[in-house]
Amino acid sequence: MAGSISQRIVSSALAGVLALALWMPTTAGAVDVAKLRADLDDLQRQTKAAGRAYDRAYWRVDEADVRIEKTDQKIAATEEELADAQAVLGERAAGMYRTGGLNYLDVVLGSASFGQFMTRLDYAQRIGNADAVAIRRIETLTAQLRTQRADLAIEREKRASELKTLTKQRDRLQKRLRALRARFNTAKAALDRARGHRLSRGVISAPGPNGMVFPVKGSYYFSDTWGASRGGGRRRHKGTDIMSPRGTPVVAVTSGSVSARSSTLGGKSIYLHGSNGWTFYYAHLNGYAVRSGHVSAGQVIGYVGSTGNASGGSPHLHFEIQASGRSVNPYPYLIRMQ
Repeated sequence: MAGSISQRIVSSALAGVLALALWMPTTAGAVDVAKLRADLDDLQRQTKAAGRAYDRAYWRVDEADVRIEKTDQKIAATEEELADAQAVLGERAAGMYRTGGLNYLDVVLGSASFGQFMTRLDYAQRIGNADAVAIRRIETLTAQLRTQRADLAIEREKRASELKTLTKQRDRLQKRLRALRARFNTAKAALDRARGHRLSRGVISAPGPNGMVFPVKGSYYFSDTWGASRGGGRRRHKGTDIMSPRGTPVVAVTSGSVSARSSTLGGKSIYLHGSNGWTFYYAHLNGYAVRSGHVSAGQVIGYVGSTGNASGGSPHLHFEIQASGRSVNPYPYLIRMQ
């Protein structure tokens, strides 16, 4: 019993010393930053499974789109070839009709000599063989076209199924991100304070270890998709997609000037010409907070959305960096902005 009391006294003393050590200003900052950073990492891990499931579903739909496009191209080529074969046979039929058809008696009686007879007979047989080849070609192409159209129907059915899965995974990811949004913002604000950042007026987020502000102010998920195939290899991904709930504030990663744009591919987008000489591209925005002019690092410039070719997909920010006149992978920079 006495031993237990002694142990409790020692434990209480150690706890008091630990609490005092954590309270002391010289060590509190380092401890708080590490803990808060770990808390944010844990929140992101909670979205990783849903994010990866969405990524897989997205690529399956993309692959299905590529297969459908290739089958469409095959069908178009077959239809063109079939039309040509039918035109050739049609011209032959019209020619036969105009001349009254091919009469073998005319070949025999109309020949001035045996040699001419043989030449005319060979010509008549060649015409017959050509017609037979044209007919067989039309039959082959028609069967081929029937098979290709059946394949297309199957691919479209698969694509519809994959799209349902994508929609389900999109909604699951968005639900998870929305559920974590408040906790994420609270942890990030505490981390900013622990790092000693004081936000000036109009600024809602502080820079990370590399001096740049993470472009999304809220819960998010992203992975390294630099150079990934898009549309079956027709183009390559030149940025990082940061998944976040629709309407999440998008901020300037550094001070500079902004200009709003709109396009079929990027939808509502913004170019930020940073004071560090780099250019940052924000795409698929739901709307703008600033369309032009000077902005401060951490200032809201837009909101996460799914405009442009992201329509129907999970709301996200497509983020690019151009440094020294060339595109660079944003992923390692984003890691250091957190």
